[in-house]
Amino acid sequence: MRDYVVKYEDLCRVTKEMFMGLGYSDLQASTVTNCLVEADLRHKHSHGVAAMMTYVSHLKAGNLHLDAPEPTTVFETPLSLVLDGHSGVGYCIADFAVKKTIEKAKKSGVCITTVRQANHYGFAAHWTEMMAQEGLIGISATNTVRCVCPTRSAERNLGTNPMTFAFPTAGDEPMFNLDMATCVMAHGKLVRSQVFAESGVLPREVIIDGKGEVVTDFKEALEILHHGDDRSDAPKPNTGGLVPLGGVTEILSGHKGYGLAMLVELLTGGLAGGTPSKFIPLAHEGICFFFMAIDPALFGDPKEVREHIKYIINEYRKTAALDPNLPVIMPGDKSRAARAKAMRDGIELSPEIIDILREVAGITKKEAELESILKHD
Repeated sequence: MRDYVVKYEDLCRVTKEMFMGLGYSDLQASTVTNCLVEADLRHKHSHGVAAMMTYVSHLKAGNLHLDAPEPTTVFETPLSLVLDGHSGVGYCIADFAVKKTIEKAKKSGVCITTVRQANHYGFAAHWTEMMAQEGLIGISATNTVRCVCPTRSAERNLGTNPMTFAFPTAGDEPMFNLDMATCVMAHGKLVRSQVFAESGVLPREVIIDGKGEVVTDFKEALEILHHGDDRSDAPKPNTGGLVPLGGVTEILSGHKGYGLAMLVELLTGGLAGGTPSKFIPLAHEGICFFFMAIDPALFGDPKEVREHIKYIINEYRKTAALDPNLPVIMPGDKSRAARAKAMRDGIELSPEIIDILREVAGITKKEAELESILKHD
């Protein structure tokens, strides 16, 4: 079936209305909608409006608390901040934390913030981009629900644990923004993949079963991810799951992906005094965040620092490409190009995503509003 095309403003309006229909406040609905639709603009549909039903399930399970208080300070210095999110809306908790981090970094030159007892905060680059737009170097990471097996194990007890880094630059050079999971494929990207669903086949070394064997059947992979675990605090042995960045074994450096995932665990749950991914089952609160903002002025004249960053990036843009039609690009380039196209031509949403929106629209009595903005590509 053909994709649907929706205007940015229309999708924002109806998505916000549906969130408010679920009980979100105006501010909560606006914050979450902004993050989700931004993901769809960038063709990151795994972190876009398709996630709405996930939040519906979290609300039903009692793991997401719309009446949670504003994040509270657990510990603070001029350079650091530890917050408790009280299992509130992850996007709102992150927005609060990033704004505090920016404020403190502008005063002290650097700020490191950790957050415990939060919920999913969407695509990580959104938060580092906020910092870079303020002229700061931004770093963010989050642990997640357990779904990844460490090297040499078939027990999933790590999260996808993404990390992201953003550098502001000068002139017409856009910011450098690296956003990456520490496993071979993000959980949401896999389970919501239209390509894999249609073909029924996964690439090798994405999922292993409880015996450590590689799984390439898509349906079997979903069974492993969704039904090999329960809501208990401790993971079960030999459930199988996603594979660390680098693959199943140490031959192609799977142990390095595992090491990066552990680094994120220590930066998030470790420094926040929070819950590690091992004890965060599917659809459960407890996720932890890490944010760091650095003022380039710590390294000299900030304009000169940004100009030098631009110079370095431009040098690498000159790299000879194997195919002239596929130039060497920088992290963030594809996302920016997708966003510009979607803002101009509309956001393309698959029939599967529209089905999810229709389900939420049915729950919130917004069917007419949703249908009024839909048209086929």
